[in-house]
Amino acid sequence: MLGISAILVVIAGVALAGALHTTPQEAGVSSTPAHLGHLTIAARSANLAGPTSNAGPIIGTNDAAGWGPAAARTIRHGHITWDRIDLDGPYNTLNISLHDGFKVLAIAGNVEVPLSEVNPSQWGAHIAYELTASKGISIAEAGNEMYLKGNVANPLQYGRMYMAAIEAMHAAGIHTRLLFNMTGDIPLDTWSDPGSWSEDANGGGWLREAVSGVPGLASAILANGVSVHPYGALRENEHDDWGIASVAAEETVANAVLGGIPPVYVTEIGYSLSFCGSNNGACSRSEQASKLLAAYKVFLADPHVDGIWWYQSHDDSTGHYGFMTEKSRPRPAFRVLAAIGEAVGQ
Repeated sequence: MLGISAILVVIAGVALAGALHTTPQEAGVSSTPAHLGHLTIAARSANLAGPTSNAGPIIGTNDAAGWGPAAARTIRHGHITWDRIDLDGPYNTLNISLHDGFKVLAIAGNVEVPLSEVNPSQWGAHIAYELTASKGISIAEAGNEMYLKGNVANPLQYGRMYMAAIEAMHAAGIHTRLLFNMTGDIPLDTWSDPGSWSEDANGGGWLREAVSGVPGLASAILANGVSVHPYGALRENEHDDWGIASVAAEETVANAVLGGIPPVYVTEIGYSLSFCGSNNGACSRSEQASKLLAAYKVFLADPHVDGIWWYQSHDDSTGHYGFMTEKSRPRPAFRVLAAIGEAVGQ
């Protein structure tokens, strides 16, 4: 594939230490991009023909909109120009996001019931309707963490649903990229009481089970891409799903199952100040920024990663993941992310 071996080296500054310094008053943290050291960005391959001309992957965030125009301006001026929103959530911020000047990745067709209760044809038609009615979406995601719904992994049903959506979109003349929710090993029973596992390493796993039972699914995924949520430590790979190292593992699985590696979109990654001492937590704002940089260095150097969305702009009930406070004051993580956005050319 063209361009995969090419490497673009960006020198964006001299040292990170000063950028990660946190003043006693958080209001004192500048919103200007941090000074990064040596940052290596792998050139994207020619098959990653997504809606961007960046030198590297898309740099976005979850929930950028809805915090007021001042917060939106700060985020966009920090070279974080993409927002991830949920069309089916309680707060659909699509129009606000577009008005604020963001490009949008939209979760479409998200459900909170077991997938066995979903009619694939009706769900596919709903996806096509949402994308027709919701103008301005650049990339769509076929649900959010659909492997967890109802506490049961149902890869075959999700594969049917995804293909029904692709077919409905084609019939409606919709050419928006639709991302397939990717994970690795899945429990044979429930997530809360797994029992045995269907494992990638032993001829099973989420992707292999879905593709083996749904004709045309492999080529559809290759043409559109996958979304992953690799929360966790830098060198961690738990069940080809959890940890930064799980992304490379999932690419290996995809290559074996699909006959190639599709565009990979990290649509959630973050470290919460609520979870000090855990693999997806940080004990200080400086540690949050340091962990962000370490993880993003791995993704930037991976030519298959075509987009990264931090989780998230502000804190919420899931934890203190925000790169801003509730008053939209930047934390050190914002400055690092802004420098990365600037480095990739956003």
